[in-house]
Amino acid sequence: MKAVVILPTYNERENIQILLAKLLSVAKGITNHSLTFLVIDDNSPDGTGAAVREYQKKHPEIKMLTGPKQGLGKALLRAVGYATGELKAEVLVQMDADLSHDPASLPQFFAALDRGANFVVGSRYIPGGSIPHNWGIHRKIFSIVGNAIVRFGLGYLVIHDWTGGYRLYKREFFEKARNQLQPYKGYVFQIAFLHQSVARGAKVTEVPIHFTDRRFGHSKIAPAQYIKDVLAYVLSARIRQIFGGNFWKFCVVGTIGFVINTLGLEILVKLGAHPAVGGALGAEFAIISNFILNNAWTFRQRKITGSRAAAKFLQFNLTSVGAIVIQSGTIWIGTSLTGLSTYRWFYILGVGIGLVWNYLMYSLVIWKK
Repeated sequence: MKAVVILPTYNERENIQILLAKLLSVAKGITNHSLTFLVIDDNSPDGTGAAVREYQKKHPEIKMLTGPKQGLGKALLRAVGYATGELKAEVLVQMDADLSHDPASLPQFFAALDRGANFVVGSRYIPGGSIPHNWGIHRKIFSIVGNAIVRFGLGYLVIHDWTGGYRLYKREFFEKARNQLQPYKGYVFQIAFLHQSVARGAKVTEVPIHFTDRRFGHSKIAPAQYIKDVLAYVLSARIRQIFGGNFWKFCVVGTIGFVINTLGLEILVKLGAHPAVGGALGAEFAIISNFILNNAWTFRQRKITGSRAAAKFLQFNLTSVGAIVIQSGTIWIGTSLTGLSTYRWFYILGVGIGLVWNYLMYSLVIWKK
């Protein structure tokens, strides 16, 4: 297969020729694939581009793209687009250009590809992998915690290293994700790309790598911003995973149920019932409405019909008991502390908490795929 190794650079003049020499040496042992090396330089002011052009004179398999400094994500999009378009790459490799990724590990990536993997990740967090021993404790914490947030936050525990940039993958994953990756900048691009590739069926294999601290230059990671961006991506991705495209329909149905629930509450309170009792009975009226409308509209692609409808309605009621308990309990506790006149505030609070509970139960239990 034709493979292109992408090397993003910014102020890596002291590292780039050393790295290219090592890569060219390693490439001689990878016989099943044809390798080209693409340096994507963001107009480095230190002369990185000039160093690459000098090296190109004797090595035509080294290519270079230059452009404005727009961050790692934009640089990778530009590079992969060029590699798949102009260079006709079938396989793409990403690695850092600061000598933190050992070129000697590259044959392991291609060996995994030859065994059937279509997305290979260099992992610092599996047996045989490591992070630098000389890192300060704060940097080790940022690395380990940032990766753990992604791993556990997205729920893909079998992949141990989400934030590293040493990877090999087939071009199809980039082509499918290209448009969705446009908004992401910096190191979050790496997370988003792997996440979207996994969602599209990537067969991920991890190979152990020893991550080495750079010899020259300075790290471009801003730790606080990095953790902030990672958290933002994981939270937004998790919300989309949980709620999906049906959530707005669920909200419309829930609004109708809220009106029914509220009317039931107010009428029963006027008739002399305790607000907690009125809230519970009003919630049951809303449950009946919610089942009918959600079955006919929100989850119509999984619509329950025939004899199953009665059994599912009973199950629906049982799962909705949680929302009734939440709502009535919130009203009861709130009014006990502040008086009966405040029941409406605690009713709204209970409905809000119950909303999340109901959607999770409806999508994962009642109308599960």
